[in-house]
Amino acid sequence: MSGGRGKQLFVSKDRQGGMAVKGQVNVILALVLALIVALLAVANVENVTIHYLVGETRLPLIIVIFGSAVLGGLVVGMLGWWRLFHLQRQLKAANKEKEELAARLAEKDGEREAAADDESEHG
Repeated sequence: MSGGRGKQLFVSKDRQGGMAVKGQVNVILALVLALIVALLAVANVENVTIHYLVGETRLPLIIVIFGSAVLGGLVVGMLGWWRLFHLQRQLKAANKEKEELAARLAEKDGEREAAADDESEHG
């Protein structure tokens, strides 16, 4: 296998098909993690003391585990949203630059054609 072919086990010819598989894998991983969190929470139902800077609270450990999982999911979701927003801004700037460069290239091509026409008329 030459030219670097055959090194990948799975190559999707359809970009959207590859995205669908990735999405399914993410859903399965999320379900497995949710199951693990649920099992941990159900196995730990005793009350625990949570110490804050200004006081303390006693809650069932199941609430602490689920609350931590939800807060973690929110943080990850917010970071993903921020990254998506940042990448969209970069894409918009890159597309704008591409359009400007394409316009400049078309202008240069027009100048070259005009120069070539002038040379052919005078030559």
